[in-house]
Formats: sequence, C-alpha cells, structure tokens
Amino acid sequence: MLRELGETVAVRWRRDAASAQTHWATKVKYYRAVQGLLAGGVDAAELSWTDVVAAVQPRGSRTTFFSVAGPHAKRPLLGAYRAALARDLAECLTTDGAARMLVDETKVWSYWPHRGGWTDELFQVGGEAVAAECLVRVLLDWAEREPRLASALGHAPPVCAVEDLVVLRRGSMTVASAAALLRAAIRLRLADGHSVDEVLRQLRPAEEAEPGNQPLARAIEQLIRNSHTPSEQRREAVTMMRDAITALESSPE
Repeated sequence: MLRELGETVAVRWRRDAASAQTHWATKVKYYRAVQGLLAGGVDAAELSWTDVVAAVQPRGSRTTFFSVAGPHAKRPLLGAYRAALARDLAECLTTDGAARMLVDETKVWSYWPHRGGWTDELFQVGGEAVAAECLVRVLLDWAEREPRLASALGHAPPVCAVEDLVVLRRGSMTVASAAALLRAAIRLRLADGHSVDEVLRQLRPAEEAEPGNQPLARAIEQLIRNSHTPSEQRREAVTMMRDAITALESSPE
C-alpha cells in the first residue's frame, strides 16, 4: 500500500515535471500567481489568462502561460492521467479554460508539501488502518491555510488526494465517490464552519465512529498544525499512532 502511494500517477507526474528544472520553475511562478490572485479575492470562475500573466513575478507572457497551462501545455497533469488511462481521475480535472485548468494544478502544487508530511508519517508507522482519516485531516489543514484556493472550482479537492484515497480503499471506493467525499469535507469545513472532528463524524456512519481514536486524532492534528512541535511530542504522537494501528489490526472483523 505505501509503495503504491509512492508511485501514483500524481507522484510520477510531479517527479517528471520537476526533472525539467527550468520549465518547472516557470510552472511554479504561474502557480504562485494563481495562488495570490485567489487569495486576493479573484473568483476562479472569472480568472483569465491575462489576469495570471499580469500577476506573474518578475514578468509573465502569453507564450509562457500557454506552455504551462491549457490543452497544449508541456507536461500537464491532465495529460499524465490520460496517458495512464486513469480516465476517472482525469475527469476530476476541469477542461473549462486554460486558467481554470491551471487552478487545478495549483491545488496539487500547494497541497503537495502537506501530502509529503502525511506520507512521511505513514512510512514511519505503516499506518494503513488510520491513513484515510489522517488524509482527511491533512487535507482540511491545507484547506484552512489556503481557503480561497481550496474553495475554488466548487471546493474541488486536489486530484492527488482523490487518487490517494482510492488507493487506500483498495478498490472499494470509486473515484467519483472519493472526489465527492473530499469535496464535501472541504465544503463542510470552510463554508459551513464545522470543526474537523464534526466533519469526520458527518462523513462516516455513526456506528463506525471510533471514540478511542480521539487522542490519536488530536495528536495528528497538533503535528500538522505546528511544524515546530518538539521532537519528544512528535515521538509520543507516533507511538500513539502505532498503538492505534495495532489495536485496529488485532480487533475482530
């Protein structure tokens, strides 16, 4: 499972795109421009390529914009999913205009460090049993930090998070269901103002709730909220994760 998470389509795309260092640096400038425009209140539905070009630092251009965004861009995320025959995941991405296509990629770029922290913890503790809940918590932490970007395109989640959730569910959840669940989580947190725990309760049947996992949830939330958490507290949280995994794996089906 952890090996699969390390070789998703999104991971391979990110690795390939970053290998072309100059082009990747250009992409990042445009991602930052989109991030800044949305944070400043621009509506993603009304975002135009000229808006993005004008916001790029130190300078943008029509040529470079269309080299990183739109149907004819170099190394597009949408193209990576299509090439991998991951049609359902490709359909999670908008094709409604180059600027909005760039918003989808910007979500993945912005969320990527959060995903990295999530997978690092999972690789340390082998936590498949609690990985899905951790994913939602990390996603919502990202959404709180980037509310305008997370809310854009109807609260669409980063497609890499959708892909990760499908991998975790080992085929028991469709791409459409995973995308809908994560979209609902972001909307409940940002638009409706529910706490993370309330979001999780609403997204799963009450009989599946695990009250005993609350200390684990709080530990994970502290870790993702505070990058300066003392190492002793981090070790304690990892221990709690291991204990929870052991308990879940040893419980009867």
